[in-house]
Amino acid sequence: MLPVVIRVFLEEVGQQRSQLGALLAAGEVVALGRLAHSIKSSCGSYGAELSQQQAAQIEQRCRSGESVAALESEVDALERSLAEVLSQLSELVA
Repeated sequence: MLPVVIRVFLEEVGQQRSQLGALLAAGEVVALGRLAHSIKSSCGSYGAELSQQQAAQIEQRCRSGESVAALESEVDALERSLAEVLSQLSELVA
């Protein structure tokens, strides 16, 4: 059962990760904040604390109206930490 749950996480968060850059490039700050909220919740469920904290920071900054340029480095950092989480979990179900 656990491998199935992990695979669902890998698929969902993998898709969400790929949306981060697209939303940032399109200047969709509100949608980026909603996506960060979803990522935060998912990462919290799997103990991915760094990614959870990064997503929470992005969510908060989006809510306070930060510019796209101000969010770029944080989104890049979240994409990198999610890649690491996805890689580690993929090894568990391989």
